[in-house]
Amino acid sequence: MIKTIPALRINQIAMLWLSFLSVTFSGHAFQPSLSLSRRQLLFQKDPARLQLSSSNNEKSNNNQNSNNQYDQGQVGKGPNWIEKSFPVDTEKKIDVKKVDDYNLGICGKDFQTGSLSKRMYDTIVSRTSLDTGSDDIRKAFTLYAMDFTAKEATRAALNQNGLQMVLQEEEEDQGMWGDVEAVRLYDMETETPLQTLYESLEDALPDWTPGQTFDFVARQVPAKLRELSVEELVQALDPDGTLRQEARELRGSENEANDDDDDDLVVDEEALLSIFDDDGITSLAEMANDCVQRTEKAPRGATDETDAFVGLESRGYRVIKRSDLLRDSINEDGTENDKTTMHVMNALVAHGVLLVDLTDGGVTFKDAETMANMWKTTEQFFETVSDPAVAETLPGMTTVSGARSKHAKVGYAEYEGGSMKFLETRRQRNSGDLVPTEAAQLMGHDGVSALQSAFDVVTQVGKDVVRIAVAAGTVEHGAFLDGRINENDRDQKIQASQAATLLSNELVDDGRPLGSDDKEGDVSMSPHRLCMYSGKNNGTDSSHEIFGAHTDSSFVTIVPVASVSGLEVYDEEAEKWYRPELRSRKHWEEERRSRGKDPDVFFDELEGGDKIPWHARYVAIMPGEHLQLATRDEVPSAVHRVVVGSKGKPSRLSAPILLRGRPGRVFDTERYLGGALGNMLLQDADGLSMEDIHDKCQPSSYQ
Repeated sequence: MIKTIPALRINQIAMLWLSFLSVTFSGHAFQPSLSLSRRQLLFQKDPARLQLSSSNNEKSNNNQNSNNQYDQGQVGKGPNWIEKSFPVDTEKKIDVKKVDDYNLGICGKDFQTGSLSKRMYDTIVSRTSLDTGSDDIRKAFTLYAMDFTAKEATRAALNQNGLQMVLQEEEEDQGMWGDVEAVRLYDMETETPLQTLYESLEDALPDWTPGQTFDFVARQVPAKLRELSVEELVQALDPDGTLRQEARELRGSENEANDDDDDDLVVDEEALLSIFDDDGITSLAEMANDCVQRTEKAPRGATDETDAFVGLESRGYRVIKRSDLLRDSINEDGTENDKTTMHVMNALVAHGVLLVDLTDGGVTFKDAETMANMWKTTEQFFETVSDPAVAETLPGMTTVSGARSKHAKVGYAEYEGGSMKFLETRRQRNSGDLVPTEAAQLMGHDGVSALQSAFDVVTQVGKDVVRIAVAAGTVEHGAFLDGRINENDRDQKIQASQAATLLSNELVDDGRPLGSDDKEGDVSMSPHRLCMYSGKNNGTDSSHEIFGAHTDSSFVTIVPVASVSGLEVYDEEAEKWYRPELRSRKHWEEERRSRGKDPDVFFDELEGGDKIPWHARYVAIMPGEHLQLATRDEVPSAVHRVVVGSKGKPSRLSAPILLRGRPGRVFDTERYLGGALGNMLLQDADGLSMEDIHDKCQPSSYQ
């Protein structure tokens, strides 16, 4: 049972008591068995009511009888209990990454809400320069202390049940982390519960004094299954050190543990984890087949735009600013920004796509103008090739020898009677010229320049996202810790970010040369694909899937948001198809309303009077199979597809860039990821060229 409160992100008031964050809890009425409580929490059917009691005998009986509550999904009874907020399908597979809302009943006596609130309030008062004689200020501090105490007691209760609270930065603020009700205060002399029940903390505040114990119910608290650290895994699975000794013998290690001081215990992580790492994906071939299986499990039906899922108002569905992703925006100490990392990882892991605003909320339109020129070139190209005689002058899809990869294609193709049209282009590294040359000639100098500039803008965004995701995956697995418990977390975060930066610069193919590297081909491995999808051959009155569900062999695939929606990403958390382009439009309309501008137009107005399409400022970034590998399977490759409307609806233009690996570069886990740490998937890829990895990422049916 872990009892120490983790470090928190806190608002301005909380900065007054930073020294207070070492408080511990000792609530004992919750079920401490991690594996048991995970199973219990997945089977909630009916909401439970709070049963308050301070009787130790009753608490003991409640714990003994808690097994009777499994079928109701409620763990515990009486003053301490926990349940899911909403009924769930009992046949669902456990998803350790999924965030759910929970309801909890908290006994203040067990979780020391009295002493915690007193220390909290005293710390605030002692460190503030404000006039604490003011009734308003004293009331604000008192409410904050009470809310903070309730939140931390809830956090500790979740922790003891194998869960961790998951909050966005703004949700850490007072009253934002959950709904508190059924508050009951204790008599400060006898420590017995009083009879009055208050509907909220605010209602109880006039009768409450810091240091006074209180019970409460917290509802709608977001949490997910807590992932064990290496140290916790060692303690849980190898309490007497037997398995660590076995691991050392297997590896022939000469290091021996110091049994006299657990804090100085050296853990041979790679050997130890190799014993336990028998779950999950263990090879590139297995990862490829897993991608196929996830694709096949995604539903095939399509919905019209008016009924499509556009995401929710929280967590990873939010649009992130371009500047937040820059390497220049990391913390001054060299670690990645926690808020940005949480946003990126939540979007990629839970929803399969991250939306980026290139204008930083309408502040700077330079990149958006670049994308607008690219869209203009794309429109003109497909207008030109609508003439069959012109289309015939373009080469068909063929392997380009200069890329040194059999997977690098360039050329033009049409499918399903012209319902799908594709132009695959690539950049020549040294000259920056576009291939195939026949397409470049059709576009002219200005058109080629527009594509080149857009490619540069988009690839840099993609590389930043790769850096952030890879660093997060590396930190999650403690790759740069030297194996000692209580190792400085800051140092490993710095090293993880530096290594991830190397990976994004050296492995991700941005079309530029890497000095005198003779292993690189003359042509980039990352294609810029121009696409047109139409429903002209759709025989129904509704939308349908035109480009089937699949994953990409890339680090990330960046899709500039189109004016006509049609990209759909399978949202693993919502378990439905999600249209990020509609989410972008909603974001744009809300921003327009907030500034008193017309949300129904389709363009942004620039200072000089120029107008650019609203969608030119957004890009959607989806993780690919290479990122799934580099994050140790933390970020699954996105299952996505394209749908089109019925006959007569506007065609959808698209211009995705697939950021792939440089074919000749070697995937070095030690250099880029801090070592494999016993991860069999990484061990399978370690030392291979990116071309070999690309080969192995193809499903067995393709090979």
